[in-house]
Amino acid sequence: MIGIALVPGIGQSDTTDIDTTYVPFVAYWAIGDSYDFRITKIEQRWKEETQVKDDTTSYIGNFTVIDSTENSYTIKWTYSTQLGGLDLTPNLIEKLSRFQMTEVIYKTTELGEFLEVENWQEISDMMNELFDLLIDHYSEEKNVDKQALENVITPMKAIFASKEGIEGYVLKELQYFHFPLGLEYPANEPVEYEEELPNLLGGGPIRGHSRLYFESVDFDQAYCVLIHEMKLNPDDTRDMVAAFFRSMGQTGDELEKVVNNAVFDITDYNRFEYFFFPGVPLYIKTRRELVMDLDEEHQRRIDVIQIELLDP
Repeated sequence: MIGIALVPGIGQSDTTDIDTTYVPFVAYWAIGDSYDFRITKIEQRWKEETQVKDDTTSYIGNFTVIDSTENSYTIKWTYSTQLGGLDLTPNLIEKLSRFQMTEVIYKTTELGEFLEVENWQEISDMMNELFDLLIDHYSEEKNVDKQALENVITPMKAIFASKEGIEGYVLKELQYFHFPLGLEYPANEPVEYEEELPNLLGGGPIRGHSRLYFESVDFDQAYCVLIHEMKLNPDDTRDMVAAFFRSMGQTGDELEKVVNNAVFDITDYNRFEYFFFPGVPLYIKTRRELVMDLDEEHQRRIDVIQIELLDP
């Protein structure tokens, strides 16, 4: 946990005549505002009781406001792609050097709500070219079967091929960065609501019961700790599992047995330490846990994203 630390230019607002029953998350940014953040992503997976994956990646991203109007902000998010550990030749490293810095240009509302990535096609084309270079390198220099490589890379290419994939999966940290912005929340009571999540087994979205509440609020420093919790709706989960096994040809007593023994659960616990004036996070930690028991196969997955404001 990161404690409260005043940062020049943020966390300093005039609290005279402020209604302290609500916490407003509204962006008060200006052209040229710039902040550096350390982004850390952790992915852990278990199959049965054996851990099969434990990966951590980290990078430094820069958030800069490049335009501001009455209705929107335009943001440039810049980060460096790490190419280490890929067993590359010096010649290929030189070819790939132009891919190491990525610029994401995106828009928000005047309140700071995320709208869209504007240069998603440019990012898509760049990543497609990068993947092709890596496939050629490993197939020609390392004698790896080219078709096998393409089979592995194709799902990754598919994610980068659409605006929605880039915004929702590749740049998920930006979604969390802007998650609280654009609304005001009651300071002393929780907010409960339903949200929809993609159906990982195919089909329509499933509902999640969500809860937002403040762990602490300091109006003098315009600082707060906001907690977001989410758990899947059990009825939707049961219907989703039944539909999945029905599509595999199971019916009647066989289907009922599988559904009764199945477990498919997603829980979120997200912590936002935020300067709500001018709308800059100090520290964000999101954690999603997936537990899945389907047809005698047990899997568990934990995904963590951390966003930490660095010294200006």
